[in-house]
Amino acid sequence: MPPRLRQFLLGYSGTSLATGLQVILLPWIAVAVVGLPALHLGWVQASVLLPNLVFLLFGGALADRRDAAAVAALACVGLALCHAGLLLYFSYRIPNLALLLLYGASLGICTAFLQPARDNLVQRSARDREGQTSESRVQKTVTWMMLAQYGGQAGGMLLASRFDQWGVQLLLGIQVAVLSIAALFLLSLRKKAAPVSAEEEKRPHALILEGLVQTWRRPALRELIALMAFNGFVHIGVFLVVLPLLAAQYGGGRGVSYYATLQLAFIAGTVAATVTMLHRGQGQQPGRGILMCLLYSAALLVAISFGPTPLGLILLCACWGAVAAAAAALGRAIVQLFAPAEYRSRIISIYQLALFGSAALGALAAGVLSEFAAPLTTLLWAGILSLLAFALVAWSGALRRVELGGGESR
Repeated sequence: MPPRLRQFLLGYSGTSLATGLQVILLPWIAVAVVGLPALHLGWVQASVLLPNLVFLLFGGALADRRDAAAVAALACVGLALCHAGLLLYFSYRIPNLALLLLYGASLGICTAFLQPARDNLVQRSARDREGQTSESRVQKTVTWMMLAQYGGQAGGMLLASRFDQWGVQLLLGIQVAVLSIAALFLLSLRKKAAPVSAEEEKRPHALILEGLVQTWRRPALRELIALMAFNGFVHIGVFLVVLPLLAAQYGGGRGVSYYATLQLAFIAGTVAATVTMLHRGQGQQPGRGILMCLLYSAALLVAISFGPTPLGLILLCACWGAVAAAAAALGRAIVQLFAPAEYRSRIISIYQLALFGSAALGALAAGVLSEFAAPLTTLLWAGILSLLAFALVAWSGALRRVELGGGESR
C-alpha cells in the first residue's frame, strides 16, 4: 500500500472512530443520562446535522480554495476541542438540553468543514508512483476509504458499548486523543503551497454558485444528489431517532448495550459489503446498483416495522448496514469520477449537504412522528416512501444509465 494512501486511511479511520463513539454517546447521554423525551432527542440529533445547511457549502469552497489536508486537520482539532469542552463540563455537573444542543451544533460546524476536505483527498491518495490515476484506482480507493470509515466506526461503537463500565468521561477523553492523532495524519498529506490563483480570489458565494452550476449541468449527478437528499431525510433521519427508541424498548435496563449491539450489527453489515466490493469491484453500472439498494432499503424498513424479535432486529440491522454501505460507496465513486478536479470539493459538499442536511430535517420529522405514533409506524411510512422513490428514479433513468469505462452519461 502506498505511504500516502496509508496515511489517508489512518487519518480517516481515526475520525471515524471518534464518530462511532459519538453516534452512541450523544443520543444515550440525552436519553439515559439527561432523560430527554423522543421529541427532544430528535432536536439533539438534528443539532449535529443542521449546521450542514449553513456551513457545508462553505466548507467545500474552502477546501477547493485552500489545501484540503490542512482544512481537514484543523476541523479535527475543532472536534477534539468540542469533546474536551463537554468532558470539562461533566467534571462539574450533568448537562441539560441547552448544553447538548450547543455541543451538537459545535460538532456539526466542525464536521461540515471536515467532510468535503477529507473526501477531496481521495484523488490525491489514489495516484500511483508516477502521479497518475484511473477510474479503477479511484473506485478502489473509495472502497478502502469506506472500509476505514466503517472499521473505525465499529471500533468506536465497541468502546461506547463499555459506557456502563467506563463512564462518559473516559470515552470523551478517548475521542479527544484519537482526533488529535488523526489531525496529524491528515496534515501529513499537505501539498506545497502554490501561488494564489484567480480562483482563490473569488468570493465564497461565487465559488459555491459555480459548484451548483457544474452539478446541475450533469444529469447523473443532479439525480444522484436528489436521491441522496431523500435518503438523508427518510433513512438517516429514521435511523438516528427510531433506533435508540427501539433499543430502549427492547433492551430494558441494559438499553445502551443493546443499542450498541444494533449499531455494531449495522457496522458489521457495512464492513462485509465493503470487503466484498473491495474484492469484486463496484462494477460498470453503479447507478443501477444504487437503485437496487434503494429497493432493498424499502423492504428492510417494512420488515422492521412488523416488530421483529430482538435477535431479528439485530440481523435486519446488519442487512441494512450492508445495503447502506453499497449505496454510499457507489454514490461517492460517481461523485469522485464525474466531478471536475477544480470543483470537486464543492460538488462533494453539495452531495453531503443533500444527504446530511436533509437528515437533520428527517430526524426532526421522525422525532415528531414517533412522539405521537409508535416508532414502528414511522418505519412503515419510511418503507412506503422508499418504494415510491425507487419507482420515480427508475422511471427518470439518468442515474440508471450511468456506465463507466467510456459510455457514461454525465
